[in-house]
Amino acid sequence: MELQDFLLLLEQVHGALMQVIGMMKATIYKQSKGQPSKEEQEQLNNLLKDWRPDDNSSAPVFLPQIASAVLQREETMKYKGKTIAKRKDGRWFARYRVEGKSKSVYGHTQAECLAKLKEALKQPTRKNTTKITNKIKLEEWITKWLELYKVNKLKRSTLEQMKRYLKSIKPIAEIPLSELTAIDLQEWLNKIEAPRKREKLYVMIKDALNKAVRNKLIKENPMEAVDKPKIQRKQSQALSKEDEAKFVSACKNLPQGNLYLICLYEGLRIGEAMALTWADVDFEKRTITINKSIERDGTLGTPKTATSNRVVPLFAKAKTLLQSMEKGKDDERIFPDAMKTYQNHIARLSRELGLNGVHAHTLRHTFATRCAEAGIAIKVVQKWLGHSTVQMTLNVYTHVNPDFEAEMVEKFDTHFDTHFR
Repeated sequence: MELQDFLLLLEQVHGALMQVIGMMKATIYKQSKGQPSKEEQEQLNNLLKDWRPDDNSSAPVFLPQIASAVLQREETMKYKGKTIAKRKDGRWFARYRVEGKSKSVYGHTQAECLAKLKEALKQPTRKNTTKITNKIKLEEWITKWLELYKVNKLKRSTLEQMKRYLKSIKPIAEIPLSELTAIDLQEWLNKIEAPRKREKLYVMIKDALNKAVRNKLIKENPMEAVDKPKIQRKQSQALSKEDEAKFVSACKNLPQGNLYLICLYEGLRIGEAMALTWADVDFEKRTITINKSIERDGTLGTPKTATSNRVVPLFAKAKTLLQSMEKGKDDERIFPDAMKTYQNHIARLSRELGLNGVHAHTLRHTFATRCAEAGIAIKVVQKWLGHSTVQMTLNVYTHVNPDFEAEMVEKFDTHFDTHFR
């Protein structure tokens, strides 16, 4: 064959192949989106079967085989080493392995099968899931401990406070649980200067490591050998009757004063008082429903504890005060200002009155003290304050006023002189 004839033959073959491949691609594309028409499929089959460039040329008789090979390649594709191919029944399929086991996905189109394969390969397996062992570092275990035992069980504000405290574990964060010693913990804890923070961290780390023991990550809790921090708790403050009278008088001339008086007259936490709506106050039944609280960041949340959800009496002074205010819609907050506004104003007011260290919680303390002075049963005071235990009410919220104590001494002396002469 002359060179010129051979080049002409190659040109004919190239043109024919482009025609065949173009039609095959169009057909396959339609197969991936749906089914091609019968006419389109027959046209392609006839082209592969009957095509000859020239009766005088015998060279390209193998073209149908070449085209078939091209078609086969077009009807398969690869994704991350996995082959997506077409089955005899017209569906597409791909195989992949998970933990040594062969699995398959199927689709009516190539695109559908590819989407299913991608989703299947995203699914986590034991190999790509972190296995928790005693080699886990303290910081990693603390994160897991919060996730397993604290998230969704604590108020968001409490959880955020814990996370802020736990940032202090940085010096020992990288130590594996299996290598963490009581000495490591004691040295770290001794460097925490703030007594309250040191106590909180001791409690949290001890609980986290107890959970590690329970989960058999470590045999014993090294925190058991660490000295428990001892802190000098500040004596909770309550207003004397004289200071209370001064405070009440000043509140009557202060825009934020009504909130402070409700805290004083009802023993509410400031967040509980701020969250009150007019629907929570029942003047006929003389009750106030406590079922929400304003957080420090201004968001509406739940009360501090489960027992903080309660219904308390609407005492006479509080009733008179609320009735003197302009009533809004049922869902409107009675005290709409920001937390910071109320906190700043009471601090300024206490300085002006010469009342050192008086804050919103002082008013709650004062309420409990007046209850004690009035002889109200401690279990009743516990219910009104929303405490989970009587001990908390006894330890923190009852402050015997010196004047009241003097009255009790005189009462005892009178009783003793009368009955034991």
